[in-house]
Amino acid sequence: MKKSIIYCLFILFSLHVIAQEPEEKENSKPHKIAFVIGLTHIPEAFVEDHLEKEVYVPTLGLDYFYQLNEKWKLGYALDLELGEYVVDFNRENLSRENAIVTAALIGYEILPRWSILVGPGFEHEKNKNLFIFRASTEYEFELGNDWGLFPTFNYDFKKEYSTWALSIGISKRF
Repeated sequence: MKKSIIYCLFILFSLHVIAQEPEEKENSKPHKIAFVIGLTHIPEAFVEDHLEKEVYVPTLGLDYFYQLNEKWKLGYALDLELGEYVVDFNRENLSRENAIVTAALIGYEILPRWSILVGPGFEHEKNKNLFIFRASTEYEFELGNDWGLFPTFNYDFKKEYSTWALSIGISKRF
């Protein structure tokens, strides 16, 4: 699994190297909304009473960002993890069912179209709500007419357990 992550990061870096340099950004369309779909990795969880070393849960997301200037942006992420599983936390079973993850993020563009984002959030779920801290990176390919396509990697730090997700999103600036 670690080789897959390294391979994906290598591909993202390679795409950045061969991509054309973008034209200067105009801040005339500072708003961006995006639909995201991906898989969230949960380490060692019980699914239907069977212990699984790794669980992958389909995830749908809706993001909104406001571009403050050429490098900085503020945003909000809303993700729905479509799955049911149980994790062991302090010798206690923590049941998770279709969790909704929200996060307020600040982003910085480290290279043209490649951003890192961080911020606090919550995982809302009927059994127990959890505080998270999200770290994320994304690289956006411009498709024209203010549309974009971007792969993204999220890591959610939680006291109880941590998760990571690989996703792809489509965005529209306005």
